[in-house]
Amino acid sequence: MITLLGKILPGKRDRLEQWMINLNNSLAMAEFPGEPKKLLLLLPHCLQNDECAHRLTKNVLNCAGCGKCNVADLVKMTKKYSIITKVATGGRLATRWVREIKPDLILAIACEKELTEGISAVYPFRVIGITNARPAGPCVNTAVETKKVEDYFIRFSAER
Repeated sequence: MITLLGKILPGKRDRLEQWMINLNNSLAMAEFPGEPKKLLLLLPHCLQNDECAHRLTKNVLNCAGCGKCNVADLVKMTKKYSIITKVATGGRLATRWVREIKPDLILAIACEKELTEGISAVYPFRVIGITNARPAGPCVNTAVETKKVEDYFIRFSAER
């Protein structure tokens, strides 16, 4: 429905999608029943520097830690808080990871469009969406506020 409204109201799509993500996040946080035993962090492949020779879709631990993107910081955090982390090249792979892992809660990083579609695709799994920044344009060399991600890790690790 949000996507349809975005098509009817040109130029408002990102704002509508962000509104839906915020609403979903509020509901997911309010409705979460207890402690997440399995927390999944889903990363888009566009977070990785596009010149990096180390492909992360098979294993995020292949990150060389060069510091040219946020991935190394996220990998360190996921080790620290014992979070399952996967990199997806698109919605189908992300959905596959969710169906295989069956997490209690998902933290997903992506653009507004991918998050709104992904949240719907994996229902009834609970998803907290975190939008990425796109300083080089869409789908390449994106970034995320690692502090915001860690704040969620801290919140949920305190409940474990």
